[in-house]
Amino acid sequence: MRIKASLALFPALSLTVGMVHSAPKRLELGFPQLAERLQVVLPGNYSPDRKWPAVFYYHGTGGKPTTELIQAHTQDQDWIVVGMTYTQEGNLPATAEYIEKEFRIFSSTRRHLAAKWNLDPRRCYVAGFSKGGWMAGFLLQHDPGLAGAVILGAGHQFLIRKPAKFRRPKSLFVGVGRQDETYPFALRALVHYRPLGARTTFETWHGLGHRFPENGSPALRQWLEIEANPKGDHQIAAEEWVNRRIDEIKGMPNLVDQWVAFRDLEKAPYLRALGEEAEARVRALVTRLEKGGRVGAEIKALAAHRVLLREEAKGHTIPLCQRLAGDYLALSEAHRGTRQAEIALGDHERMKKLALHFKEQLRIMKEKEAEAQKKKDLIPPEGKNPDPFKRAPDNRPRIPRNPLVPPRR
Repeated sequence: MRIKASLALFPALSLTVGMVHSAPKRLELGFPQLAERLQVVLPGNYSPDRKWPAVFYYHGTGGKPTTELIQAHTQDQDWIVVGMTYTQEGNLPATAEYIEKEFRIFSSTRRHLAAKWNLDPRRCYVAGFSKGGWMAGFLLQHDPGLAGAVILGAGHQFLIRKPAKFRRPKSLFVGVGRQDETYPFALRALVHYRPLGARTTFETWHGLGHRFPENGSPALRQWLEIEANPKGDHQIAAEEWVNRRIDEIKGMPNLVDQWVAFRDLEKAPYLRALGEEAEARVRALVTRLEKGGRVGAEIKALAAHRVLLREEAKGHTIPLCQRLAGDYLALSEAHRGTRQAEIALGDHERMKKLALHFKEQLRIMKEKEAEAQKKKDLIPPEGKNPDPFKRAPDNRPRIPRNPLVPPRR
């Protein structure tokens, strides 16, 4: 398969403190199977004397190949960023056969960039939002050689291959809106990949539905920085950010807001990079807030909420969705006045919608099976003559053809 490439300057300049890098360069790669050309951006600090990690980003439904979201979080440094697309539009088939088709495009692109632009094949990550997030998860299952994945606004639901322990550690970043209907599937990604050996980072976007935060994700930016330079010294940047964030949180007038923000801070890649002492400092701030009555009520509600979320994360059936819809509503009423009660009410509505969705899917599947069975009934067994008077699918009598008259061609 021949890949055509064109080189052009990307318009934005990338600046860091005390240093000005070159403008990142953009490549376009064309495949006959794709309606759009893939977009490739080399980092502003690119040089041909080393190998570079890469992020392959898959867009959502109806989108086009783009590198913008990842570029905004890499600040055009350290990563080759590839804007991918699909061999077919519309829904994403969750089959090994289809994923293999997409993987061949991915694999060809990876080989080309490794040969021409020093991409490091052992440090390739797949990423995407919504449809692209599901694709990232499918490819992470499909290709044992991937270094990790970024799943945004999506999660885990379908198996592409039988799960097997990763031969080498992989890193997984999952980000999702708390009001997104994919939230439990995002939790399920953690349940699925952690036992296989993935190092996971989970970020909840509070108050958001199925969209990416307008101001971006600090956790994703930190995660990408650390993944690009795992042996680098992140101490100074991490300390500055953590100290600034602690001051911001302490300035919040609402104690529940502080508690939520400090618990999010505990998961931040920068805090983990600083080690046990910094983690203990933030844990102490969380513990102090949890001794208050207002936050204490949230803790009780959250504990009950987690029980239901863990149950939901294991899988979905129509009876389970219907029962959990009632359980979430009961939780909301039992802990009225808490923030968790409001969130549980949203989960109640989500489960009702999910139950209706599965019922509709079941109805469609049964209709297709019935139609297939009708067609099968009309096909005579091999070696037997068809019954000329067998009724057609629309129940009208079939007029037998005169066997002495040859069929029309």
